[in-house]
Amino acid sequence: MGIEIKRCHLAEIIDAPELPVLLAEYGAESANHEIGPINPQFATYLGMESAGLLHALSARLADGRLIGFMLVLTPVLPHFGRCVAVSESFFVASEHRSTGAGLRLLRAAEGLAREAGAVGLMASAPLDGQLAQVLPGVGYRDASHVFFKGLT
Repeated sequence: MGIEIKRCHLAEIIDAPELPVLLAEYGAESANHEIGPINPQFATYLGMESAGLLHALSARLADGRLIGFMLVLTPVLPHFGRCVAVSESFFVASEHRSTGAGLRLLRAAEGLAREAGAVGLMASAPLDGQLAQVLPGVGYRDASHVFFKGLT
């Protein structure tokens, strides 16, 4: 079965009947339990999209079912004065990861970032997750570490 990767409006992802199941799996794999469960703020995302700072990509089966998505931020970083794209959310359902959908989403995000004038694309991944194993093999390097300390 073919998989289509395309840019889309965020509403197309939000309205997909498959999204709740995808978000549940995503949350189980990548949640920071000190912050709490995932709780997507769709109004915030939509505002960022309308400001031109957030771009959505979807991965769908030939029958239209959503199997993955990637949300890319394209801000100018104040510290550097340059646009650096950031993968804010990146997920492909586990049963579809061997299809190449994730790599195709990543490559589409790179193209989107280039078109936005970004000098690079930053992607984060849970330390022991599958994505952390894949990224170095497709040209990404460990550029920094993110540390977290719960304050409650």
